[in-house]
Amino acid sequence: MKRWPRTIPYDLKCKLENLRENRSAPSLQDDWSAIFEWLTKHDVQPPEHPLPTEPELRGPVGHS
Repeated sequence: MKRWPRTIPYDLKCKLENLRENRSAPSLQDDWSAIFEWLTKHDVQPPEHPLPTEPELRGPVGHS
């Protein structure tokens, strides 16, 4: 188990920069997916204090 990083690790920074090279700008969800994937891959556990969160969205998301 590794500790929560205090800065953006180099390999994660590269992944996020690669997302920005796509034709369309990445969404916050794209960023979170890359971060979550990195945390899972490196078996990083969250800090012991609760992380700030926003309420989950309910219902359909996107255009009607």
